Amino acid sequence: MDDVPQRLDFTEAAERRFPVSAEEAGARLDLFLARRLHDWSRAGVQRLIREGAVQLDGAAARAATRLRAGAEVTVRVPRVLPFEVVPQDLPLDVLMEEEAFVVLHKPAGIAVHPGAGRPDGTLANALAYRYGPLAERGGKHRPGIVHRLDLDTSGVLVVAKSDAAHRALQNAFKARTVRKEYRALAFGDPAARSERIDAPLGRSLAHPERMAVRFDGGRDAATEVEVIERYGTACLLACRPETGRTHQIRVHLQSRRHPILGDALYAGRRKPPVPVPRLMLHALRLSFPHPRSGEQIEVEAPLPDDFREVVAALRAQHDAD
Repeated sequence: MDDVPQRLDFTEAAERRFPVSAEEAGARLDLFLARRLHDWSRAGVQRLIREGAVQLDGAAARAATRLRAGAEVTVRVPRVLPFEVVPQDLPLDVLMEEEAFVVLHKPAGIAVHPGAGRPDGTLANALAYRYGPLAERGGKHRPGIVHRLDLDTSGVLVVAKSDAAHRALQNAFKARTVRKEYRALAFGDPAARSERIDAPLGRSLAHPERMAVRFDGGRDAATEVEVIERYGTACLLACRPETGRTHQIRVHLQSRRHPILGDALYAGRRKPPVPVPRLMLHALRLSFPHPRSGEQIEVEAPLPDDFREVVAALRAQHDAD
C-alpha cells in the first residue's frame, strides 16, 4: 500500500469510537477495525494504525494487539485525496459490449472502484487497462462507473465508455427506468410468498458503519421480495429493489428477520445452516434503456459456482431432514 499514489488528509479527520463487545474479545485490532470500517481494507486499517490514527483505550496499539471486552477503539478517519486509477492487467468477465457501454459480471470479493484503504485491484483498474480513458463524469477514481455492487456481492454491472453514455445511464437510474433483480439466500422461512418492503433507510445512529430502517429522516426505499425456494431454515429469494440505497436489500431483509446468509454486518451471530463462503447476494439481471437508442437492454449474469454450491447444500440438507 505504501507505493500507492494516494495521500491521507487528517486535517478534518472524523473521529469514530468502537466499544469491544464480549463476543469480539480476543480479536486482533486490525481485523476488528476492518469489520467496522467497511470502506477500508485490512491493509488500509494497518496503515491507519502505523500512522498513529488508531488508539486503544487512549493509547497507541499494534495491529496484532488482541482486544479485551469493554475496551474502546478510537479511530481518526482521514479524507483520502483523489488519485488517478492505475491501469492493471486483471481479468474481466464481459457479458455485453457496445461502443457506448460495457456490461460486466463482477465477482465477489472485488471492489468496483478504489476507495479509502483499497487503492487498486478493482474493476476500475482493470477497465483502465483494457479500455483506457472512460467517462470522466464518474470522477477520477471511478471513471465510467454509474452504479455499484457491494464488495462481496457478485453479478451484473454496467459501465459507461463515454460522458454522454454516463449521463444517459445516470439519468435512467434517477428516473427509475432501470430494473434490477437479485438472488439472495436468507435465513428463515417467510410466511408470505411475496412482499413489498417499503421502509426508509438511513445511517444507523448506534452503529455508523451500518444502515438501518429510519422513519426519522431516512430516504425512501422499496424492495419487492419473492420466495423462489424454501429449505426450512433458509430460503432462496428474488429481490427487486425499486430504489438504490446503500445496503438496501440487506437491511430490508434483516428488518423482516430474514438476513442474508454470510452477512457479517447484518446477520449478527446467526450461524448459517450450511457453510457459506461469503455474502450470499447476487445481482442476477439488469434491464436499462440503451444510452443512444433508448431501446430496453436486458443482461443476465449466471449464478456463480459458490452460490450454486450453497443452494445444492441447502437442498440436500432439506431433503435429508
